[in-house]
Amino acid sequence: MARYAVIGLGIFGFHVAQSLYEKGHDVIAVDISEEMVQRVRDAASQAVHADATDRETLEALGLQDVDCAIISVGERIDNSILITLHLAEMGVQKIVVKAVNDTHGKILRKIGATEVVFPEKEMAIRTADRYGHKDVLDQISLGDGVTILELTAPAFLVGKSILDAKLRKDYLLNVIGIKELRADGSHVFVLARPDFVLKQTDVLVLVGPDDRVDAFKGISS
Repeated sequence: MARYAVIGLGIFGFHVAQSLYEKGHDVIAVDISEEMVQRVRDAASQAVHADATDRETLEALGLQDVDCAIISVGERIDNSILITLHLAEMGVQKIVVKAVNDTHGKILRKIGATEVVFPEKEMAIRTADRYGHKDVLDQISLGDGVTILELTAPAFLVGKSILDAKLRKDYLLNVIGIKELRADGSHVFVLARPDFVLKQTDVLVLVGPDDRVDAFKGISS
């Protein structure tokens, strides 16, 4: 079980705190709004009404000892910068911050953020990827230039085995598994055996470099 601090309990922060707590982690949720704090009380180990821009408050809460701090304080760029700076100086090893634009993100990285996220931008790209290619069912960026792609088996691969499809050799993509259609209309995940022959109703789950994933989507569309 890891210990997390979630600072800022808007939509993004609330759901991050709730998800981590439901996974069994210790979550300290902090917000300057009493209303936000009340809302998260059942979705966190500890919910605190406090001004996180005050370093003494952060230290009093013991946030220097968390495994990861996640900051999401809305449009207040100055507040997120100040909180990030405090936590970095306090020695927090992993600091994830929600940014509102690229410039904000660059500043956050320079002062100590180990990861910067753009939830709205990332969701927009994910949505465009999903609906911009008819066979793509989902796409998730893992960071560091790597993406997981789920798509209906392209027509040119139907009837071929995983081995004969040569996805790794020809496209630099690894097959994580296959989602196979069941009689009730749902899909069940199965391991990608080399002799597994792809059917039109199968869903491929692939992982590989971003550029290779994009290239493969272009070929399969």
